[in-house]
This record gives sequence, structure tokens and C-alpha cells, in this order.
Amino acid sequence: MIYTVCGCIKGEQMGKTLSHEHFKWEVDEDKTGGMYFEQLYDEAENQVLIEKMLPFMMALKSAGCGSIVEASPPFGGQNLRVLKSLSEISGVHIIPCTGMNLTKYSHHLFGDCYIEVLSKRWIQDFEEGLEKIGDTVIRPGYMKLLNKRGMLCDVDRDMLTAAAIASNKTGMPIHCHILEAVHVQASLDVVKAQGTPLSKFVWAHADHDADLDVIQSVIDQGGWVGFDSIHEDNYVTERDLIKHAIANGYEHQILLSQDYDIYEESLKSDGINRYTSLLEKFVPFCIEGGIDEKKLEEILTVNPSKFYDISIVRN
Repeated sequence: MIYTVCGCIKGEQMGKTLSHEHFKWEVDEDKTGGMYFEQLYDEAENQVLIEKMLPFMMALKSAGCGSIVEASPPFGGQNLRVLKSLSEISGVHIIPCTGMNLTKYSHHLFGDCYIEVLSKRWIQDFEEGLEKIGDTVIRPGYMKLLNKRGMLCDVDRDMLTAAAIASNKTGMPIHCHILEAVHVQASLDVVKAQGTPLSKFVWAHADHDADLDVIQSVIDQGGWVGFDSIHEDNYVTERDLIKHAIANGYEHQILLSQDYDIYEESLKSDGINRYTSLLEKFVPFCIEGGIDEKKLEEILTVNPSKFYDISIVRN
């Protein structure tokens, strides 16, 4: 099953999926903590956000988008009430997450029990739900982590360990932001040490360094890679990455997206055109460049339906 802000759906209901997008990144930790821990919202602000974002959702729906994976963790501004309203009105499925982009310094205080506390929290988020809105218990569809640059630090190592433990318990996949290819293997090793299959792990931003040797290594170990920063100025590079995946037989282990922020794009005159460009411009560009249309369709539909499928069902 796929867990969305409006409840469970089957994988075949996802349709074409943008696998790494943001609705509104938020840096105010008081606000994000209030939403996550206490369900405190500014309803007037929420209405403004819905009004700004809804045209984007409707445009995506018209462009053929069936689902969006919200890549902002709770402490990155994930606003479940806004997401649920947008999904209900537009008909586009939205997959929320748990995970944290904070607690870096709290690790110094709670180092001895940090892994246990985090894993229990993420398991709780899944088993009890992030929030109940109306009759809907909203459960996370995955865990989002954001590694710092450089060698794997203690806090990120422990966060990965906690995520692996939670994944083993719940079936939630792990979506990990890593910008430097040279440091990817260290993260994989942490996950594998918990006995977590790498089929539950996607290296987000594998297209940042586009290191084909490291990408192939991740694939060979069973992991997934995200070509998720597809913008108009890098179409050739992104198309060639997809061609490499197809030529080497791992096109079934890649996810595609743009990594845009809808709110930021709503402040620009051409924001909607940019936000729909993967489906309306990049896909035709790839087809014209020799990539089979059916292959692209499968990458955008079948792949995310497999990666985000959670076999442990909670009613």
C-alpha cells in the first residue's frame, strides 16, 4: 500500500509521480515543531498557502501528474492540513514523510539514547499516525533524512541507524539526501549493518555529482538512486543519466523529480511553467533524444509504486 495524506491507495493508483518535491520549506523551528508535536497551525496562513499552491496542483494534474512525494520532513515545514486540502481539491495524491532535519545539537545531550528515541518516534509516527484530520489518520509513507556534507558524522550515522531500525519494523523506505558521491557508501554500510535491505533506500540527488561508478555500485548493492534535480538547464545531463540506466539495466531502480518548492515558484511569473516542465518538456525531450516512451512511462509510474509500497498495512 501507498500512504498518502488522504489515506491508503494501491500502487497502480499513483500514476506519474514526482518523487522529490517541496511545498514550502520552513526554517522556523517553533512553527514546524508546533505543527508536528502539537498540531498547532495558523489557519489564515494555511488558506493563503492553499490559494497560492492550488493553481500549481491543477496544472500538474492537467500535465498528467498523479502523485507527488513531499520531501520536506516535519522539521522542514511539512504542513499536513495544507497538503490534505490540496490533494482533495486537485485529485493529486501526496505522500508525506517522517524524519528530521534538526536535532543535530541535541545529539550531544542524548547521544547514548539518541538512536532508540528517534527510531521509537518514527515507528510511533507510522503506527499511530502523524495526525488525524477528520476521519483520516495520516501516516508517513517514508522517512526523509538529510546528511551533512563531508564524511558521515556521528549524528547522521545515528539517524541512519534509527531509520534502518524503524524501516525494519514498519516497512517504511528511507529517502536520504546526500550531495557528495564519495560519501554514499558509508551511509549504505550503516543501513546494511541493521539488516535493512537496500531496496528500502534511495540516494536522493545522485545526479548532483553524477558519478556513474558510484551510482552503479549503489545499484549493484540493491539500492535506488534519485535523478531528482531535473531543471531546464541540465536536460542533456539528466537524459544521459537515464540512458545510462537503461543501457545498464537498472532503469527499474531510479526515481525522477525536480526538487522545486511550490511556494517559492508561486512568487515567480513563470513558476507554473517551470513546475510542470518535467512532464511537459523533459519527457518529450527524452523521447526526441531516443529514449523509449514506454520506458519513461514505467520509470515515472511503476518505479515509485514499487519503492514507496509498504507491505505492512495499518487500518
